[in-house]
This record gives sequence, structure tokens and C-alpha cells, in this order.
Amino acid sequence: MRLQLVTALGAVAGAACSLLAEGAGEAAMLGVLPFTAGGFIYVGTVTVLPELLRDAGPLQSLLQLLGLLAGVAMMVAIAHYE
Repeated sequence: MRLQLVTALGAVAGAACSLLAEGAGEAAMLGVLPFTAGGFIYVGTVTVLPELLRDAGPLQSLLQLLGLLAGVAMMVAIAHYE
């Protein structure tokens, strides 16, 4: 329950920071977006990658890693062309 409370407090703090940075304009977006994207990529990689590599053969692991990298490449392409 304590960890759930810490998570909820983090969400509230993030919402408060975003509301405070709302009027900052482009400067806030240049710092917030890379930080957020990096956090999502980190969480996805740290939690998913060990699970994928646990009981798979080398070819399956390579295919899964390539799929993960293709997803990251798609996010980069979307951010570039948006």
C-alpha cells in the first residue's frame, strides 16, 4: 500500500508540475518531452527485455530485440515528421 501511495503521489506531483509549466511555452516542452519519452523507453526496456530473453533461443531473442528497436525507431520517425 505504501508503494501504491508513492506512485499516486508521483502522479499528483507530475500533474502539478505540468500545470505549473503550462504557461512556460516552448522552453518547457523542449525539456519535458525528452524526459518523458526517455522514461517510457527505460521502463519498457527494463521490464520487458529480461522477460523476453529469459526462456528463448538465440534467434527468437534476436527477433524480439529487433522488434523492440523497430518500435523505438518508429517513435523517433513519428517525432521527427510530426
